[in-house]
Amino acid sequence: MTETSGAEFGREAGAGLADDELPAYAPMLAAFHRACAADLRGIVAALPLRPGDRVLDMACGDGTYSAWLAERVGPDGRVTGVDLSPAYLRVARERADGGQRGRIEFKQGDIARLPFADGSFDLAWCAHSLYSLPDPLAALRELARVIRPGGSVAILENDTLHHHMLPWPAELELAVRSAQLAALEESNQATGKFYIGRNLCGAFEQAGLSECAVTSFSVDHRAPLSDDERTFLGDYLRDLGQRARPHLDAAARTAFDLLIDPESELYLLDRPDFFSSHLELLGIGRVASG
Repeated sequence: MTETSGAEFGREAGAGLADDELPAYAPMLAAFHRACAADLRGIVAALPLRPGDRVLDMACGDGTYSAWLAERVGPDGRVTGVDLSPAYLRVARERADGGQRGRIEFKQGDIARLPFADGSFDLAWCAHSLYSLPDPLAALRELARVIRPGGSVAILENDTLHHHMLPWPAELELAVRSAQLAALEESNQATGKFYIGRNLCGAFEQAGLSECAVTSFSVDHRAPLSDDERTFLGDYLRDLGQRARPHLDAAARTAFDLLIDPESELYLLDRPDFFSSHLELLGIGRVASG
């Protein structure tokens, strides 16, 4: 679900930032992890992991998934978190649970040239980051390179245009999604990357991975929303507004503004009957056994 602002997840952490500077989306991403922890842990529980496995957490950020992965592989396993951002790696090291420090390590690295030998891990995990890379297929191939024969690559992604189901009029939704698509097409990026969630198995096949399976997970949000839910959903609405508004006609823009402005009496997140659901897509592919 990543795009180019703080409302989407999985940017190339650290790109263009000072070594001690976290990316602007860091508070939103932390709120997302806290608000959706139970659901995200359920996704991690679905991974084909065994006690003692070696796991790569690529684009590990603040280490949230690294800790959950370490729980899965147990005291005899090992998790290596890799990120471009020195600031994120510092946070990840500081927050690592004392009981897990012996089985989690963090390294700075670029997915284009991972600092590991072939077949170093049993599973590679990459959450909400693949689409943001310049060449997702090359990144998948590099992840596959460091996985042992018979091991797995697991990617958690979204589909930009079908990510959030929101309680707004269908005709407005169609207009906003069309405007969002127009904004993406105007960008200087390959728009297909923004829909990688629906094409994960195709991407895996092109990267040489086999036995691909995609599983969808629905994460629900209902009033009263927690502070963390309001943070990441509010940021999503702000980003969507910035992208879509220039491509809406006047009537649609007015109706849209009333729903996404926190000062409006019609602000979506203030509705006492608010309910939304967002979709997470987990793709798992296997490295050939030989």
